Amino acid sequence: MNPILRWFSRGTACLLMAGTLPVLAQSVDESLTPLPTDRLPSLPSNWKPAATVLVNPLKADSKTKNGSGVLVGTPGQPVTLLTNASDVRLVMDVMLTPGAEATLSLGSTHIRLADNWGNATINTSTFGAVEGATLLPLQNAGKAPGLWQPLEVQLQSGGKGPATLEKMTLNGITLYENLVLPRTTGGTSGTISLNVKKGAVAVRNVGYQLISDRQVAKLTNIRYKLYENRTETVSEAELANLKLVKEDTVSALTYEVSFGQPRWHGILYTGDLVVDKTGPYTVALQQGGWAALHIDGKEVLANTRLDLGYMNTAKINLTAGKHSFKLFFGRSWPRPGLGFFISAPDTKFQALHPRASLPEPDPVGEIAVEPTTKPSVIRSFVNFGPKKKTHCISVGSPTGLNYTVDLNQGALLQVWRGPFADVTEMWYERGEPQLLKPLGTLAVLSAQNPLALLANATQFWPDSLSGNELNYKGLTMDKQGYPTMQYRLRDLDVTDAVMPNADGKSFTRTLTLKGPENESLYCRLASGASLEEVAKGLYSVDGKYFIQIDSKAKPSVRTNSGKQELVMPVNVKGGSTTVQYSILW
Repeated sequence: MNPILRWFSRGTACLLMAGTLPVLAQSVDESLTPLPTDRLPSLPSNWKPAATVLVNPLKADSKTKNGSGVLVGTPGQPVTLLTNASDVRLVMDVMLTPGAEATLSLGSTHIRLADNWGNATINTSTFGAVEGATLLPLQNAGKAPGLWQPLEVQLQSGGKGPATLEKMTLNGITLYENLVLPRTTGGTSGTISLNVKKGAVAVRNVGYQLISDRQVAKLTNIRYKLYENRTETVSEAELANLKLVKEDTVSALTYEVSFGQPRWHGILYTGDLVVDKTGPYTVALQQGGWAALHIDGKEVLANTRLDLGYMNTAKINLTAGKHSFKLFFGRSWPRPGLGFFISAPDTKFQALHPRASLPEPDPVGEIAVEPTTKPSVIRSFVNFGPKKKTHCISVGSPTGLNYTVDLNQGALLQVWRGPFADVTEMWYERGEPQLLKPLGTLAVLSAQNPLALLANATQFWPDSLSGNELNYKGLTMDKQGYPTMQYRLRDLDVTDAVMPNADGKSFTRTLTLKGPENESLYCRLASGASLEEVAKGLYSVDGKYFIQIDSKAKPSVRTNSGKQELVMPVNVKGGSTTVQYSILW
């Protein structure tokens, strides 16, 4: 293994990187205004609405279904998505056909959209390159053609000064952040358009946020009470039993009131939050220690301990005018500091505290592991949705294809392409979380074992297998350094090998079973809200990844609990059999 130490600051950048922050909020981003693609004015003739699009990633073959919700373009005239959008945040899902090329223009900033599937080289042809400026993305985060790829661009026009590409992400990977752009020509100021140059491009779920710099709120009538403790103060309830050291009014909400006071303390701030308009707002706390926020007597942000550089957020509807607030802060072991932020749907976060109240966090080294000539194999914990999987093995290949298996369940949890693993939370200081995080373009698969013994073909797939049903027996390593996992499933011996293919685009998973003949054994190849057969033996799973099997195989698509499953029976004849399929993304 070759650990590489990259240094970064978890300070103000975290205000933009919502994906890395603990968020107590709705899943829908209310700051975005949907842009119905079927109601765009003056739609050029080379752009057509559709209900669905199916694209074969392996050859130039695509199908559309009549309807709305998706906009499909071919070479010809560009389509105008927005005007008067100088300072804007734009999000959309993009799908490309094999070899497709297009340009997304935001005023005079032109961003390349292109099919670079499996190409590790980053150059001016890479998805995300800024055209005419030789600005290249941090990595090739593109997925296979035929898959939906979430794209987000946040641009500040700069007025008389240079424009700033504040953030651009593709498939959840940050390509740029706070990048000052050189002056370029071409394009109309404030106009966002998409021009297809080769192949076909489809877009859906387009949303935007026009950003203004208006002040949306202020704090008034601020008071505080500071209490002395002998150790950390973990909740507001403790304050009633502590010594009140000081109370006063202040002109600004600031942690500076603790300067010169006892080291261990709790502080209770009260006052009025005054907002200028009725509507939805996002409030946030960023602190080193414990903190909780109440507005109008209701808990908005639950008491949480954070390190500096992380943010706790929530959405709240407020009427114009005054709203009473109460903010608890408890000194704990992290470096202390306190920040209170608010944003409206048309603004970024605005600080309601002075800069000195919230110091910049200390830089922390990102410890990244990259394979060299042989695969890297790491045992760790892995977050999978809301659950922490504690018995996982992650494998990074020199070709840039990586995966994680939950050894307790024999489940292939995730695959990703690009850089291997961030192990900072395993190897930095005490490494208490023990979490490994993928660094590349991710496809999330399943937390269940692909094999199950069912009474019949309609029985529910088991959510998990007990220790009496499945036992992990260890692993063997081949000459190249790739592991093969070994299990005992009831009375069957199972080996599971996940190998990168030579094209650098896919994995092949091989399940080998040995034991008595069994007519109740099934293999679930995929599960999702939508399974579409793109070509014989090739299935799209929610538009997020493909499953490919032998075209002679005869799986069936069944529906269980609102989800579709690709299932086929497994016949163990002559004491052994093999199931093999590929994952493409």
